[in-house]
This record gives sequence, C-alpha cells and structure tokens, in this order.
Amino acid sequence: MSEEFDDDEMLAAEYAIGLLPADEMEAARRRALSDPVFSARIAEWQAVLSEIADFESVTPPVRAKTAIMHQLFPETARVSVWRRLGLWQALAGGAVAATFVLGFILWQPGPTDQAGPLYTAEIMSQAGDFRVVAVVDKIRNEVILTRTAGAAPEGRILQLWAHGPDEPAQSVGLWPDGESIRLRLPPEIAMVQGTLTLGVSEEPIGGSVTGSPSGRVFGTVDIPNVSDSI
Repeated sequence: MSEEFDDDEMLAAEYAIGLLPADEMEAARRRALSDPVFSARIAEWQAVLSEIADFESVTPPVRAKTAIMHQLFPETARVSVWRRLGLWQALAGGAVAATFVLGFILWQPGPTDQAGPLYTAEIMSQAGDFRVVAVVDKIRNEVILTRTAGAAPEGRILQLWAHGPDEPAQSVGLWPDGESIRLRLPPEIAMVQGTLTLGVSEEPIGGSVTGSPSGRVFGTVDIPNVSDSI
C-alpha cells in the first residue's frame, strides 16, 4: 500500500473511517447509492478497518486529542487527513497504525452527527468465484447490489434473501441481469433491528418456487447493529 491513492480512493477511505464533515458525508453517501465502483471502494476500506477494530478500544483523554490535533494540523485550511499523514503507508505498520486509526475513530462524533444509516457489506462465496457488494440504505429501506465477480449459471437467475436474528430467510427480490440492481426491502426486513443477514442464491428463471433458497447459495453476510436511527 505504498503507492499514492487517487482522490476517489481517499474519499472512500475517509468516508469509511468517518473523517468527513457532515455535508461531505452526505454527499459521499448519496454518491455510493448511485456509483457501484465508489460503493465497492468503501466496502473494501470497511473490510480493512474491521480487521483493525479487533483491538481492544481505549478511550483517550480529551486533552490528548486537543494536543495532538494542534501539533499535527495547526493550519486552518482543511486538507485530507489521509494525505497529511500518509496513512496508506501507516496501515502497513500493524499495531501502531491500528492504535492510531482507532484513536481517530474514538474521537469522531457519535451517530447523531452522521448523515444517516448506511451499511455496506460484501457477500462472497467460499470458493471466491462470486462476490457482491451490498449497500443497505435505511433511509429509503433499499439495498443496492453490485457484482464484482461471478454470475448466475446459464438459464438461472440470482435471488437476494434476507432475515433478522432467528428468522427464516425471506426473498428480497430477483436480480435478472446487469452488474448492479436496486431492490426495495420488504416491510418485515425493513423492520429488522440488530443483525441483518443477506444472502444470494442462484434459482430457476422466475425465482425459487419453495419460498426458500433452492439452488446454490453463493454466500451470506451478517450486518450487525442495523438501525433506523440517524
């Protein structure tokens, strides 16, 4: 990760870690809903940061943030934090980078300052031959799917499934063709609070006739802490 990233990569990273001001977070959130490539970049950064998040979190004293920020960023003009610090290089540094990034996460405003509930995850087969980036928008109760690898076999169709904790899988909709699709969440799925599970299977044209996945399930993913709260 020693190479410099382009502006979109920086923006996706800052969105994933929550470093953007509220108006820029909202603009990036809206772009992710309509730009599959950008939403995939966000998902990749969230995957990287989720591994870092396994470290035990420690709440730093307020004076520590003030002192460090004053020394690092004395200028008033806002420049990308990732450009200033070269975090694409620091991320390769293991625990030190993890601690530094976690510090920024702990210092960010709470959920009430975010643009809205937007959850990104990746559905991937164990064989690695099928990958989908999923963006769940709880403001509109929609899910946007983008295939980054694989497809349904000839004469078959993709079908998205979802369920809450200890609930049976329910069809969200069919994915007939194209790399991306936007689906409305059924009321029962839209009401899920907590862990939301998504999965993709391949089914006969017209979808499963059993009400449950009947073909190969490419993969599932659990999205924790799903909520309607902003």
